[in-house]
Amino acid sequence: MRTVLLIILIAIISGCTTGHNKIDVVIKNPSPFDRDNEITEIEWNRVQEILSIKEGERVIVTDINKKQVIYQLIINGRSNIESIIFPVSVKAEGESVYTISKGQPEQFEPLVYGRLVPERKDDFAWENNRTAFRIYGPALKSTGEISNGMDFWAKKTEELIIDKWYKNDLSNIASYHTDNGEGLDFYKVGRTLGLGMTAPFFNDTLCLGDNFINYEILDNGPLRITFRLTYEPYFAGNNEIVETRVISLDAYSYFNRVTNIFYTNREIIDLATGIVIPEENPEMVESDAIYGDNKGIIAYETPSDSINGTIYTAAINPERFDVIKVSNGHYLGINSYKPGDEYSYYAGGGWSKAGFNSFEKWKEFLKRQKEIIDNPLITQIK
Repeated sequence: MRTVLLIILIAIISGCTTGHNKIDVVIKNPSPFDRDNEITEIEWNRVQEILSIKEGERVIVTDINKKQVIYQLIINGRSNIESIIFPVSVKAEGESVYTISKGQPEQFEPLVYGRLVPERKDDFAWENNRTAFRIYGPALKSTGEISNGMDFWAKKTEELIIDKWYKNDLSNIASYHTDNGEGLDFYKVGRTLGLGMTAPFFNDTLCLGDNFINYEILDNGPLRITFRLTYEPYFAGNNEIVETRVISLDAYSYFNRVTNIFYTNREIIDLATGIVIPEENPEMVESDAIYGDNKGIIAYETPSDSINGTIYTAAINPERFDVIKVSNGHYLGINSYKPGDEYSYYAGGGWSKAGFNSFEKWKEFLKRQKEIIDNPLITQIK
């Protein structure tokens, strides 16, 4: 899970913040539980300034045992580097130290990946070492299949499988709708929001857009994939809606960070983040009311498949949902929204054959994820 970090810069030599040969990064964990493989993010210009990094020079990140750690330089679709990210592990209420210095980094296998899949009617598919997803594109719409929901692929391998599954499926070697040892796609989306997408909610009606029309990859591994989707204008009542989505997935995380921006001529509209509910299983829903007053989680257990198991889904809103209810074939978290603002939250899923053996275990996991979001790691640069 991505964390919003507090960066405290401490000069080692009074009055001098440049020219050092290393940066010690102290990560403090405020939580009463271990935080493993969380992605830490540090502004690159501070690293560049302190180490006096020149064009063409590279850095390495090492842990307390001097072992190199995988990292990624984030550009967010721009020409300049904005930040450096790397995974950290910190014991409960403890601290860990990582070091950034100049050097030649080792080669690491990427832990995230995503691309447009034109050979499968313009799917955009993405994954990390835990899970995989896809969203539907313009070539599929031209066949009459319209959906702007998010699909979930259940994985039980840490390997990156998107290219392999598509290749095998399209060549009739092995269908990705059948578990051949690594997982499968058995989540049903259709003309819905699928797993945790967001749409305007007008006069008690969910107003869905169509398939995306354009995409832009902003970052693509080895630790984070981020991409932007744009949609044709559509209507909520008589109000034209223009929508963009930015979706980001970090290594080790079960959750995408989703940021929507909607434009319309109304000053305030309602937005609904939704999880599709099959008609035969409307009762298996849960909000986080059992965890306290902050209604920031909606969770849903899909109907169990006798062969493939059960998918558990959720959306987490750090700011809470104003209203939570079942409506329009979805489990919805609803908020008032000012058009033009960013609307950010997390959406993802787990699988009964990959670490979550019950809905109760999934809900316990969600509670911890919300606590992680609410209590980011504290980072000090020394």
